Amino acid sequence: MVQDIDTLFSTIEKVHPDMYAVYPKQKLEQDIEKVKSEIKPSGDIFYFYKEVAPLVVNLGDGHTNLFPPFFPPFLVPEDFANFLLFPFSVKVTYPDEIIRVQKDYTKQNIIPIGAQITSINNIKADSIVQEMMNYSTGEKEFYRIDKLELAFTPLMCILYQDSVFDIDYLFNQGKHSVQVKGISHKERYENQRQNSNEDNKSYTFSTLPDKNIGIIEFNECIDLDRFKVFLDSTFQVLQKENIGNLIIDVRKNGGGESSLGEELCQYISPVPFAQYDKTITKYSDILKQYKKTKYNQETTNPNGIEIYNSEMIKLRENPLRYKGNVFLLISHHTFSAASDFSWNFKYFKMGTIVGEETGGMNVCFGDMISLQLPNTGLFYGISYKKWYSYGATDDDIHGTLPDYNVEAENALDFTIDLITQRK
Repeated sequence: MVQDIDTLFSTIEKVHPDMYAVYPKQKLEQDIEKVKSEIKPSGDIFYFYKEVAPLVVNLGDGHTNLFPPFFPPFLVPEDFANFLLFPFSVKVTYPDEIIRVQKDYTKQNIIPIGAQITSINNIKADSIVQEMMNYSTGEKEFYRIDKLELAFTPLMCILYQDSVFDIDYLFNQGKHSVQVKGISHKERYENQRQNSNEDNKSYTFSTLPDKNIGIIEFNECIDLDRFKVFLDSTFQVLQKENIGNLIIDVRKNGGGESSLGEELCQYISPVPFAQYDKTITKYSDILKQYKKTKYNQETTNPNGIEIYNSEMIKLRENPLRYKGNVFLLISHHTFSAASDFSWNFKYFKMGTIVGEETGGMNVCFGDMISLQLPNTGLFYGISYKKWYSYGATDDDIHGTLPDYNVEAENALDFTIDLITQRK
């Protein structure tokens, strides 16, 4: 375990462009030594994660992580397949830190959807959230809380290792209590994986013909070639049907390839644009070896910091460029490349933004490499770039701010009403 701690932080220091931007070096080194001196030889992989992950969280970088043993949940090692897991997906609200049930995986509808969980096994809900926040990375608290939606079940297992759950909850102004047995990993995640494949498509298009509205649901920045085909067919429909209002929804988008956002801008931007002002890349032997091994890329840049100043991206000839009103929906979950796209959208005045401040900041670290610790086998990710969105500086770091500040779950209805009222 001590060897893995040394490997983890020495590797981060070699790869990360500014490891101590938030967590001062002296403080980090003191905390690392404290953990190492108190480590218990009898500890298992969960124990290791619980001791070390909070140190990584304190770096304040949403792309630099020590991933828990259950990450990603669909690739769980066989060693963990027999654990009985918390049988509900939940949403933790910000800033009140209330836990609400989103889905019941027991198939018995034991707790109603939307019910507020007040305690689990005599631990108050807010105490559970506060404990879990020690393991949720990110630049802003609201984004770290938002990430608990995915991390809640793994963290319940790692932190408490219960197989039976005595749950107190509120519903319809009444107090209720129930005891629920845990479910297998397959029961908890198999249906979610199927639903993810069916419902959470990377990008979809639909129309509300009676309201003269088209809606692009842009959930992932992946597969540029496929996205180009999607955009071409979508904007053909918008043009052919003379649809005057377009809503682009990136509330669920956690990022991916920034090139997809640039391609979408070619259809909606009235002026040349640039997603980034500059990028700072730290080249290291570790990064070069990673790119060679994973992507068969030879990197000849000398080791050290390289600053790249971006150029404006010119608008190409595009007969499908949209001339109507454009609205963008954002949320605390909007991160990385999706957040960069939203900043670009606002800075170059492509339309109106509705929702919540994005989880991704205008100045942030990113472009992650993923490695594995030699003894515990846990995976960890490290940023090797620092990104500056166009016009952003270190003096004022924040996410994309909406023109209309609306809770994410209400942003679509609000925007449709806004469009209707403008007629």
